[in-house]
Amino acid sequence: MVFGNWSIQPLRAQDANRDAALTVSEARDVVERLAKRTGEFREDFEKAVEHSMMDGGKIEDRAKKRMQDLNDSSKKLRDVFADKKDKNNPAVREQADKVLSAGADINRVMAANRFTEKLQRDWQVLRSDLNALAQIYSLPLL
Repeated sequence: MVFGNWSIQPLRAQDANRDAALTVSEARDVVERLAKRTGEFREDFEKAVEHSMMDGGKIEDRAKKRMQDLNDSSKKLRDVFADKKDKNNPAVREQADKVLSAGADINRVMAANRFTEKLQRDWQVLRSDLNALAQIYSLPLL
C-alpha cells in the first residue's frame, strides 16, 4: 500500500528458524511442487541413468533407488504436511529431512555424470524447490 510518499509492505511473521517465516500456504506450495516435480523427473532420470556411462550395476541401481526414495519421500511429505499443516511439526520435519537427504544424493549423481541438457535443466528446477525446502529449515542448500 502507498500512503503519500510512504510505502507500506505487509509484515511477515518472524520465527527462530528464519529471518522471515513462510506462511503455511507458501510452505504448502513448495511441498506440492516437490511432490509433482519429483514424479515428473524420476522417469527421465531413470532412463538417463540406464543409458549413462555408469557401470550398470550397483552404482546405477543405487542412483535409481535414491531417485525412487526422493519421489516417495516427497509424496509422503505432501501427505504429512496436508495432515499436520505445520512446518514445525516433528513428523513434517522428519519427512523433510528424508526428502533433502535423497535430494543431496541425486545432486551428487547429477554433478558427477554427463546427462542431456534437458535433464540438467529439469534438475535445476527441481533442485531450486529442494533448496526452498532447505531454506524453510535453515539447512544448507544443495
